[in-house]
Amino acid sequence: MDDKKKLKVFLIEDAQRIRSVLIEVLQQTENVEVIGFAESEEEALSKLRSIEWDVAIVDISLREGSGLAVLSGLKNDGRPYGSRLVFTSNPSNALKTRTMSLGAEGFFDKSREMDHLVDHIQALAH
Repeated sequence: MDDKKKLKVFLIEDAQRIRSVLIEVLQQTENVEVIGFAESEEEALSKLRSIEWDVAIVDISLREGSGLAVLSGLKNDGRPYGSRLVFTSNPSNALKTRTMSLGAEGFFDKSREMDHLVDHIQALAH
């Protein structure tokens, strides 16, 4: 990919510390651009519906609303959105199954799979 075709990543994460680490790591990743973030369900849906993006990293537990509702809202729109990747501190099999049924293409545990998430995004960027 050349500079004009960077993978556009949008973060849905209300924990400032985690968001900062993700932004820092992703900005160092070749062909990836973090184009914004949201901290709540309403803000996430509003922004994701109004901008062009390739990948959304979705936390399930948000300060207001939930990542499940974000995934559901995007699925119900019936539009061809980009990839949705879940990054959560509650990595249960039941939650993974639920998020996949709502259109998530990946499911990553915050406590031990940040490297896997970044590797997945790098693969999408190439």
